Amino acid sequence: MNSSSELTESIDSDEGLQSKRKLLTVASLTLLALSFSGATIDEANTFVFKIKFANQNGLGILLVLSIVFLMVRYYNYAVVYHKKLYLLWSERLMKHSSIFSVCPHSDQFSGYIASHMPLTADDVQQLSYDNKQFTYDWFYQCRFPFRRFVVFQWFGRHDINEESLNIRKTLGFRVYSKFLWLEAQEQVSSFFTYRENLDILTPYALGCLAIASYYFNTELMELLLFLTPTKNN
Repeated sequence: MNSSSELTESIDSDEGLQSKRKLLTVASLTLLALSFSGATIDEANTFVFKIKFANQNGLGILLVLSIVFLMVRYYNYAVVYHKKLYLLWSERLMKHSSIFSVCPHSDQFSGYIASHMPLTADDVQQLSYDNKQFTYDWFYQCRFPFRRFVVFQWFGRHDINEESLNIRKTLGFRVYSKFLWLEAQEQVSSFFTYRENLDILTPYALGCLAIASYYFNTELMELLLFLTPTKNN
């Protein structure tokens, strides 16, 4: 998946993902509607019988469990897109000029990671001249908790080499903080620039909000009363 447009097309054509997203969204909005309005389902017409719900709390718990189950099912289908979204925004991050850039006149490397790369610009030129199949690449890697690395890979004729750069330990806390800031900026801007982020992540947000609205219903009602304008007598 080399571009945002290709990922968007893949998401739009994934019928399995679409169906699970729709079910999760409907269940979440139903619980949100009940929580925000304080409505109760007193009767359900099943075309033959009329069922009266005496235990309203049981119905809420059923919806919560349904949302949890649907979120798990949705994640089963969406996990492949999580990985692709990560690759797209991390690639954009690594292209930031303060992290890495190449001088158009001398082809020399510059940026935070330039002086810590296992191969210099001269090394790359020499290896590329000796081996037409030589490739040199690097990518951003996030590890729990808040550990960040730049992983370098280069491929020769018969071998694959890899080396990791621990950003905080090697570049210092100031540069590490700069990386986290740029990472946060890139992820936030992705929600406003690339719609596939909202397509994939919004159902999770709706599900979590619906569950929270059920368990914190009293606080929600107080907040709604506070926000509701009162009429002057």
